[in-house]
Amino acid sequence: MELITLIIALLVGLIMGLTGAGGSILTVPVFTYLLKLDVVTATTYSLFVVGATSVAGAYKNYRVGNIDLKPALNFAVPSLIMVTLTRGLVVPLIPEVIIEFDYLIILRQNLMMGLFAVLIIYAGIRMVGNGVNQGITPDESESRKKIKLIIQGALLGSIMGFLGAGGGFMIVPVLVLFAGMEMKKAIGTSLLLISVNALSGFFAGWGALNGIDWILLIKFSALMIAGILIGGHYASRLNPVLLKKGFGYFILVVASYILLIEFFI
Repeated sequence: MELITLIIALLVGLIMGLTGAGGSILTVPVFTYLLKLDVVTATTYSLFVVGATSVAGAYKNYRVGNIDLKPALNFAVPSLIMVTLTRGLVVPLIPEVIIEFDYLIILRQNLMMGLFAVLIIYAGIRMVGNGVNQGITPDESESRKKIKLIIQGALLGSIMGFLGAGGGFMIVPVLVLFAGMEMKKAIGTSLLLISVNALSGFFAGWGALNGIDWILLIKFSALMIAGILIGGHYASRLNPVLLKKGFGYFILVVASYILLIEFFI
């Protein structure tokens, strides 16, 4: 099982390197269904892995000058606060049984993985489609943009803390339109934000776990980073549009599987 897990870590990194997609879309299901971890542990582990791999990506972007944190502070501060509060205070308070009424029983895992499936359905649709920014108007006043940055930061920080997902596919367009960043700097800055938020969420939530398998986390993260480097090397030789759409369809299948397992089987 350990060998299979490590191979999957390499494959997840490879997919990330080829498509530019975030790893949490795949790491949470792997930790939950392959390694049989409970949902709180799985999402907490995902935060560590996402944070560690994003650090590597952020450092690479920093070296070429593609990180500009100052314009994104209105997003960064509320997102950091909310991911820490959500993972450290809210998630541990969620009861194991959410609803129990006759034949209807909804557990904490059903709720969290169901919401996670909804999130990756959203990501998959964006990847399959044209990735249009829904309802975002770049010609708003600066004060309205700052307010929206704060709201978006708080919202995405809460999502990251609750579901263990990085949300890079949502952060980048927000930074482009509301923080006025060019795309390359938005991508680099988003990696820095994801790494800081994810690791903050991990350390805020690890107190609720019964021990941490550090060896697993370090091996998994290292192999994912290796996969990212390999995938990134070959990505330019392949059609990026087809890769992204193909991955979009794949994660829609993953989301369907999650919903099937959690609510119908």
